[in-house]
Amino acid sequence: MKKASKKMWVILLLIIGVAFIEIPAYGEEWTAVQKEIWELEEARWKALTQRDLEGFLKYHHEEGAFWPYWSLTGEPLNLAKFKEFLLPIEFYSAELKPLSIKVFGNVAIVQYTCKYSTMGGNVHSRFTQIRMKQNGIWQVIGNMLYKTN
Repeated sequence: MKKASKKMWVILLLIIGVAFIEIPAYGEEWTAVQKEIWELEEARWKALTQRDLEGFLKYHHEEGAFWPYWSLTGEPLNLAKFKEFLLPIEFYSAELKPLSIKVFGNVAIVQYTCKYSTMGGNVHSRFTQIRMKQNGIWQVIGNMLYKTN
């Protein structure tokens, strides 16, 4: 009887331990600022899939550095060049999965994965974005995309 009781306690402690390790990784509550930033990201992609390039780019800082994986220059692009690269691409759908949003005062680092479809097929990518709050708006000041498929 005592042996079974000890086993039960060990199993129970293991389950509780795993739950405490997993909950922060997958169920962490976001702050209002993190939610605001994520909503902006979702709105950006919604605009892109509705072929509203201006709506997609409206929260990008004019002096930002943007580095899509398809850039042929091998270096980050300014906003005008980024727009030029995006202009001919048709995005049909996007499925975003947030990984991390870290806020440091008026700067935020946003990391997520995205599965999106374009006229060239389906793409799976990882994104890292740097946003800066300026004049009350969380503007994208830098990003880097990495294709995973």
